[in-house]
Amino acid sequence: MNEIKVYHSVWKAAITIVVNLPLLALGVWGVLSGTTPILAGCLAAFFCFAIVMTAWPLVKERITKEPYLTITDDCVKVSGRKGQEFRFADVESFRLRRFLFDGMIEVNYRNERMTPGAIMVSDLAIKLKDLHAILNERLADCK
Repeated sequence: MNEIKVYHSVWKAAITIVVNLPLLALGVWGVLSGTTPILAGCLAAFFCFAIVMTAWPLVKERITKEPYLTITDDCVKVSGRKGQEFRFADVESFRLRRFLFDGMIEVNYRNERMTPGAIMVSDLAIKLKDLHAILNERLADCK
């Protein structure tokens, strides 16, 4: 089989940033107007942080040319903050966990002493169900 590379979606990130920009502007306006500077400052800081955290994975992937997920025949490599690698030979199952608009894929190992892992999948260029199906297909091929 071939190697699958999954990047963060520019469109999903752009939507999040476009939604956060007016809220950031509202916070900055509140600070500048002086009516509620502490609350407005917290609001501005929060939405500024949200914009940076949304844009950072895109910038990092473009600079390093490294995808967020690389799915090979024998493992899944996640280049997030921890840089995890899940080998299909060690994995018992992949379970889909949804919450609100996003979700994650829980990784359950065959060895019960190993703690379960998780693959965070927010704002990826692939649908969560499709990614889950690909991982289960590769897991079945490995067994």
